This record gives sequence, C-alpha cells and structure tokens, in this order.
Amino acid sequence: MTDTQIKRTAKEQAAKDVAVIGGGIIGICSAYYLHKAGKSVVVIDKDEIGKACSFGNAGYITPSHFIPLAAPGMIQKGLKWMLNPQSPFYVRPSLNIDFLKWLLSFARKCTPQHTLANQQAILDINLKSLELYKALHQVPELDFEFHQNGLLMLCNTEQGLNDEATTVIQANKLGLKAKVLSPEALQLLEPNINLDVMGASFYPEDAHIAPYEFIMTVKNYLSAQGVEFRQHTEISEFITDSANNKISGAKTATDEINAKEFVLANGPWSPKLAKQLRVNLPVQSGKGICVSFDKPPVKEGAKLECRTPFILSEAKVAVSPLDNGIRFGGTMELGVLSSQESSGISHNRIKGLTKSAARYLPDFDTSQVDPNEFWSGFRPCSPDGLPIIGRADKFANLTLATGHAMMGLSLGPITGKLVSEIINQEQTCLDLTPFLPSRFG
Repeated sequence: MTDTQIKRTAKEQAAKDVAVIGGGIIGICSAYYLHKAGKSVVVIDKDEIGKACSFGNAGYITPSHFIPLAAPGMIQKGLKWMLNPQSPFYVRPSLNIDFLKWLLSFARKCTPQHTLANQQAILDINLKSLELYKALHQVPELDFEFHQNGLLMLCNTEQGLNDEATTVIQANKLGLKAKVLSPEALQLLEPNINLDVMGASFYPEDAHIAPYEFIMTVKNYLSAQGVEFRQHTEISEFITDSANNKISGAKTATDEINAKEFVLANGPWSPKLAKQLRVNLPVQSGKGICVSFDKPPVKEGAKLECRTPFILSEAKVAVSPLDNGIRFGGTMELGVLSSQESSGISHNRIKGLTKSAARYLPDFDTSQVDPNEFWSGFRPCSPDGLPIIGRADKFANLTLATGHAMMGLSLGPITGKLVSEIINQEQTCLDLTPFLPSRFG
C-alpha cells in the first residue's frame, strides 16, 4: 500500500456512518433514531447542544396547528402590523436578495388553495410525532415531563372567537376532537386563573413538554451509548467527491470530520452551509422571544395557576405551565439572520408581549417583569410553511431536515425517524412528497 492509500484507509475506518450537523431538537432526534437503527453518529453544533431555538420555546406538540404559516390573510396582517412596533408579527425591512425572493414566494403561497392542499399532511405528521413522543416517554432511560392536557386558544374579541370556531369546524372534519368553550366552561376547566376572554377553542389531543429537559435526557442517553457530540464546532468547508456526487468530509477550524452520510439540521443556519454546496435551501429566520417564571408575577392576592397550555389567540402569545414554573413566549420577527442576531431583543417586542398578556390575564402584573430576563431564538421558516425533509438533489449522501418554523419541537421525533428511514433506504412511515426539498426547484 502507498502512504496515500494507508491514510485513506485509516480515514475511512475512522469515519462515522452519519454526521448530523445541528444539535437542536431535529438533530438530536435524528441522532436518536439513527443510533437505534445501528448507525454510528456524530452530532456537530456551532454552539452548545440544545441552546438555540430548542431551548426556550413553548414546548407544544400541536396536532391543532394544521394550518401552515403561509395562510390566507398573512400578508395583509403583516403589512398592517409593520406599522405597529409592538405587533406580534413583524417583517424587518431588508434588500437582501434571498430574503426578497423568500417573501415573494411566501406571498404566493398565502392562498386558500395552498392551505386546503396541505392541512392533512401537516396534521398527519404532527399526529405521528405525538405517537412517537408517547413511545419515547415510556423508554426507561429517557426521563422527561410529558403532559397531554390539550391546548386552549383564548379569544378576547368576537371576531377572534368566530375565526377560532371556523378552525374548529375544519379540525373536526379532519378528525380532531376540537370544540369551542364558553367563559363559564373555561372557568370550570381552569378555576385558578382569572381570564378576560369571550371564549376559547380547545384541542384535547395536544400535549406539551419542557424542551431543553427533553433534549438533555436524549443527549445524555446517546452519549452513554457512544454517540459523539462536538459542541462549539463550526463547519468551515465541505469536501466533495464530484465524481460520485457525494460529500466525503467537512472541515472545522481544527480538524476534519468524515462520514458516509450527512444530515443538515442546523435550523436557520442551514442555508449558509447549503450555499457552500450549491444546494437551494429557501429558509429564513423568524425571531421569537420568551420569559420564564418560577412563579408568575401577579397582583396581590391573585393566582395564575393552570394545567392547560394556552395561546392568546389575537396576540399570538403562548403560555406554558411546566413542572418548575410557567413560560410566556411569542412574536414572529422575520428578517435576515445576521441582522437579527446583531440587533438583540427589541424592547418593543417585549412590551407588546407583556401588554398583550395583561389584556387577557388581568391579574398579570407587568411591573414585575424584568426585560433582561427575556430570551430569544430563531425559527427556520420555509416560504410555504411546511418543513423541508428529504434528500438533496445534488448529493446522494446529504439529507436536509429544516424549515419547521414554529413546529420544530412538535415535529422533532417524526423528523428524526424519517431521516433515519431515508438514510437506511427504508419505506418511510409517512408520504414525504409535501416536504421534499425538490418542491423548490
């Protein structure tokens, strides 16, 4: 053997079966199901595992969210809300060509036809993921809180309640057990919280978890099983084999990572890496914020205790009861990732969230909320509101798993299972057609 052949053989022997780029909910779940399928796996993250968008989100598992982000009326709402710096949805102005293309594609998808064509697929993938969460909760080595207490969509306007009632009818047609609740029925369901609302829709099949706790328990399990985790490791360059249309390795600042298969599950940072490979990945970042309390700040003598998660429907604010407290989160600020990262958290977004919460929750004391306690994360948004899951066209050993927007936590397990099935060349447990990267050309 020549020296070159010996080095190549040693490199091949050291190579993992799969390199998963991204240590959030999608990457961790992909690593889990790949490991269960007998693959050797390395997970690479440019920061700390689980500390990006997967860290502070609401933790919802949402069959109720069967309407894509690109829905009728979103453009009109976006234009209206752009005039209000405290609005729940905001588009940060930019002349970035990729962002402008994304906005145009998004606008074209905000039609009733798009919604009707895809709501069954979105519901099916959410229900399958819910099944997998239930199965994972039964695994002795995985210790995480899981609550299937449903989800409430609280409305404090007549128009909002009418809109929710229409969605409930759609949900019932699709087989969900949704219903509309009066203020009196809400009081019976949640007696320890004072609500200023006209009513709510209720989705009993929905569930919620503590997201970071889930990621850590899966990571710890995988680490004990020999899965390698590379934190604070950024991919600087890919090594490609053009003759075979494959990726053979990835360079970092200190070394080279070799694998037979690569999974790009890096959330809103995925397009930057995809661009190195000349792979079209139309994903833009949507910034969300949250604040968590051991005990929610309330006026003297009041209580704010609940077991059912709820969304303040018109304000787009999510409230999640967790074993160790309660979390308020929301807002969607679309824009170029680099400018959003450098801008920090907008005080207008914080004010908008807290003021909105107080309108529905009259006992919520906004004067006790510290703006410095807020956290922000970036959701990877596709222009049609559906996740991107499947093989990249240009490389036979590259699988894409991103674009989940606000459903990343909800769809973590099913995405991980689909990634494993794709790499193992198995029949996928769901029809991948609506989610394939090739739909963008």
